[in-house]
Amino acid sequence: MQAHKYEAKFIVQDKESALFLMPLDCDVGFTPWVHEAGRFDGYAEATDTAAINCHEGFFIVVVLQ
Repeated sequence: MQAHKYEAKFIVQDKESALFLMPLDCDVGFTPWVHEAGRFDGYAEATDTAAINCHEGFFIVVVLQ
């Protein structure tokens, strides 16, 4: 039996509104739904985007896909 191969991605949740960052027309939008959240390939990319768009703080969560 082979082991499952998962890839780690990162999603960002705004601390103040509890909304998730998502791609929206070549920009960044917000969604209340985790399944619509944008998935970042790297932690640094997620942090940089969150710092620009989440002014009161943010959470970064690792998800496997």
